[in-house]
Amino acid sequence: MELKIKYLVLSLLLSCLIACNEEEQQHQKLDVISDPNSALNYLKNLQGKWKVQDTIDGSFGWEIEATSRENVIIERLKLGTTTEMLTIYNIDNGILYGNHFCQLQNQPILIAVNSDVDGDLHFLCNGKVGNTKSHKELHMHGVHFKKKNDKVLIWMDMFKGDSLAFETRYELSRREITNKDN
Repeated sequence: MELKIKYLVLSLLLSCLIACNEEEQQHQKLDVISDPNSALNYLKNLQGKWKVQDTIDGSFGWEIEATSRENVIIERLKLGTTTEMLTIYNIDNGILYGNHFCQLQNQPILIAVNSDVDGDLHFLCNGKVGNTKSHKELHMHGVHFKKKNDKVLIWMDMFKGDSLAFETRYELSRREITNKDN
């Protein structure tokens, strides 16, 4: 009996080591940014209430706020619609993560990566999409933030299988706050 317990414990430890190694290999495949604090500050500078006008989904709100001593960013997307979503950004072990809770009822885990687009903060899926059977199911595989004058452009790369299925683009403008908003 004691030998079986030792075997079970060793098997569990080996499984954990393999899983950690696989996650590290996945991060090495991505071109992870070297300065996650600057990227987090980029998101902090977007704090506030935003609006998106005249899309296929109509007009809706978008909010970005810092919390937990400004070490966590909460992004609320498509406010006021039936397809509202949430993303939480934080730094863990020198990597800026985004945990996205999608209208598709899945949860891609995103990592801030270097971008070829000047001024773009880019996140890519790290290969893990919660609440799915496989990474090949439709999911948000990437999201971009790009400041443009007094607006923010955000676009999401939606993947199915190993390729881009479609892209959603939004242009955010600062929302004017009225007394009824407070």
